[in-house]
This record gives sequence, C-alpha cells and structure tokens, in this order.
Amino acid sequence: MKRSPIYMKKWLDFNERTRIQPSDQWYLNFTIEILPIIQRSALFSQDEKSVQIEAALTAGIYFQDAIAQTGGWRIFADMYQSLYNRYLPFYHTTDEYVPDEINPEDIAFLLWEIKSHPVFLWNTDFSFYNPFDKKLLDLSKELYEIMDARFEEAPISQEPSSMIWAMGIDLLEIPSTPLPEVTANTRLTEDARRCLEYSKGEPLLYFDTYRKLCSFFVDVLGWENKPSAWMPELESSKNFVIYANAKGMLIAPDVAQYFCDAHNPAYNAEAAAKDGYRMFCQPGMCPFDLLKYGMHKGLLTDVRLPFDHGKELLQDNWDFIARYYLSEYYEGG
Repeated sequence: MKRSPIYMKKWLDFNERTRIQPSDQWYLNFTIEILPIIQRSALFSQDEKSVQIEAALTAGIYFQDAIAQTGGWRIFADMYQSLYNRYLPFYHTTDEYVPDEINPEDIAFLLWEIKSHPVFLWNTDFSFYNPFDKKLLDLSKELYEIMDARFEEAPISQEPSSMIWAMGIDLLEIPSTPLPEVTANTRLTEDARRCLEYSKGEPLLYFDTYRKLCSFFVDVLGWENKPSAWMPELESSKNFVIYANAKGMLIAPDVAQYFCDAHNPAYNAEAAAKDGYRMFCQPGMCPFDLLKYGMHKGLLTDVRLPFDHGKELLQDNWDFIARYYLSEYYEGG
C-alpha cells in the first residue's frame, strides 16, 4: 500500500484541531493532489520536502478558509484591512479581487510568507523574497486555477482553522503610537534638553566617528571626561545617530549612512540603496522610534528593497514589513 505523503494528523495539526470534521478528508485529498505541482514548481523544487509540504498545507487551508469565510485567513485579512485600509501587503488589487472568494494575490502573499523568514523564526539571518518574482506569481496563478476549477464542489468546513496559521495576530494587534515629539509642555531629560539646545531644535544629530561622539558627550552633554563613561561598547562602531525626543535621548550606531539629511555628514546614498532596508528587517539594528521618525520626515527616501521596484514597495509597505520582521522590536525595545 502506497504511503500518503501527508497524513490526516498533519492536516489536523495545521488546523490546530484534534477531531476530524466531515470536510477534512476532502481538503486533505486536495492538499495531497497539489503537492506534486508544488514540488515540480520552479519556486519550491530546490527546497526540502518539509517546506514543500508546508506550502501544500498552506494552500489547502487557505482554500478551506476562503470557502467557509472563517478561520485564520479570514482573521488575518480582516485585521489587515482594518489596519491598513487595503486588502493585502505588496499587491495593489483591482476590481477583479473579491475579498470573500479565492484570489491569486492571496495565494501569492502566502507563498511569499513561506519564502520570507524573520530572524526569530529560524535563528539565522532574515530572508526577504521578491513578492513579484515570476516563479512565485506563476505558481500562485496555477494553484488559483486549480482551486477555481474545484470551487463549486469544495465543502464548507464546520469548524474554523487556527487563528494564527496565516500570521500571528499579535503582530497586527500592536498599536502604532505617535512619534515622541517635543512640545512646549514636554519635560525633557537633561541629555535631551542639551541635545536640542545644541542643535537649535533639530531632533537628530549625526557623528561619523566614535571620537566625535565622545567629544559631544563631554563638551555638550557634560559627561565625565573618562573613557568608561563614554559607552565603550560603541567604540568599534561608527556613523552614529542621536535622536533627542520626549522620551529622552537614544543613540543608534552604524545607521547614520542611511539618513538623507542636510545635517548628516555620514550620509551615503549608495549604502542606503544597498543595505538600508535591513533596518526594517533586522531586530535591534535601528530603534523603531528612529526608524519611524526617518520615514515620517522623509529621511529614508533612498532606501529600497533589493529587487525591481524595491523603493516603491518599501515606501508603501514599510510599517507591515517592520511588524513582520521586527516582532517585539516593533514599537518596542
């Protein structure tokens, strides 16, 4: 007897259920049916079998949720639209997009998720796949056409899928807070007050070397004139940004080259275009308040994702990208 490539337990685990529902066998069969298509696809043919099975299960559970209009996909789609007033990240939908039916753009986004890993998921460097890569769009279209052909026979699941299979809803629940801007009534920390007095009200200060930063600590902020007081852990860094704001003073090393500001001697347009996007993807690389300030004030205009139309994609989707990749660092530490 031929072994099934995906067992019912795997399907139930993906749904976070233990009891079999009447529709489960139909959707499991559908998932098994599309697995060879995914394995042969240019997008997944070089991946491990576990990743190919994940992609098949993702497509199967999406089809289930789209038919039933419940479960993790519906929760994600509704929360995303409420938050961003659009249906999906990356893809500008047309009148042909129907939120309560299957859509190739939905499938494309879910395949993008499988290929794009935040640091916290794998304990390795993040990966950011091009959401408009031809291999991804071709497979999305093929899977959509298969679902469309089976749409009328697909059963309605009586029990919702897991709330979080499409995306952890906690990421979309994090509230976006206003910038910590200084007003006439703000009670500033002494460091922040001295920064703003020195800069004549400019919140950002830039230092291309650690030596210059240390001189500022002593001459302007009045810190002790001894190396142990000058944040020695930053000695091997350069290109510092100080952000003086209502919360206090934050210092970000190794990011000044990305901020296009007339007051910034360290700005490097080539570096911003090549690597600036990593600030949105690498937790801890740039404090989120500074990142948000840079976006709201138009200081990161040359930053782009590393593929065609990367600038427009980043500018249109930067908040979602930061949520997805930075996790608790989004509006956090």
